[in-house]
Amino acid sequence: MPYVNYYNISEVVEKYHLTDFINTHKRHNGDKREGVNLNENMPNYVRFVMDDLLPSVGKAMWIDSDTVVRCDVVHLVRNVLNEDNEENEDTDNSEVIAAVPVFSPPTGLYKNDKHGNPFPDWGIETSFNAGVYFVNLDRWRAQGLTEKIRQLALKNREYRYWRMGSQPPLALTIGENFEHLPLTWNVKMKTIDEREDMSLEDACVYHWSGPSKPWDGFQHPEEWYPYVDESDKEMLDSEESNA
Repeated sequence: MPYVNYYNISEVVEKYHLTDFINTHKRHNGDKREGVNLNENMPNYVRFVMDDLLPSVGKAMWIDSDTVVRCDVVHLVRNVLNEDNEENEDTDNSEVIAAVPVFSPPTGLYKNDKHGNPFPDWGIETSFNAGVYFVNLDRWRAQGLTEKIRQLALKNREYRYWRMGSQPPLALTIGENFEHLPLTWNVKMKTIDEREDMSLEDACVYHWSGPSKPWDGFQHPEEWYPYVDESDKEMLDSEESNA
């Protein structure tokens, strides 16, 4: 029978030291939040400790809160990340993540460190957006990815590899070794009107990635509005009438 677990985020932050994952470098000049650390929203970093939060779970799906899921995920979750590794005890090369591919290097990377020294090429030409993905938690545990990501995030404080929050350390740790999902499973609403290969009707997951959110009226908010709680609708209607 389906069930829901709720966690106290303050307790999770303290137990798993989630502040280790924060990018402590400040936002750029001109950003409306200039001088503030990049992405201090702690629930973003829970993705890095799901293996311990869900100790008896072998596979999970991460979905950002700025999404609408339009297709049944059951068939997909049952059919991804199922490669049989019983004959090979070394699981270091097994795919841990299944995500929609982005045919470019990870976003938000600097070319030089904060001292001006050039970084080596990460060698990643195909990456993914971490707003929607499946994860094999057994393989995550076996590969010790929580600590690998933690160490990379801490190293970023010294060298400043990236200018974003939770996306780059996961993308850099996984590299190109991930299973590709159909493009319909993470459709960015900020570019959907420009795409020739897909329409809104084709999408299984709408994703309002970036700063422009549907609750602020951006990028097809009519696709998000039907799923809003009635009390939230009243609040939004009130804000619109007072605008």
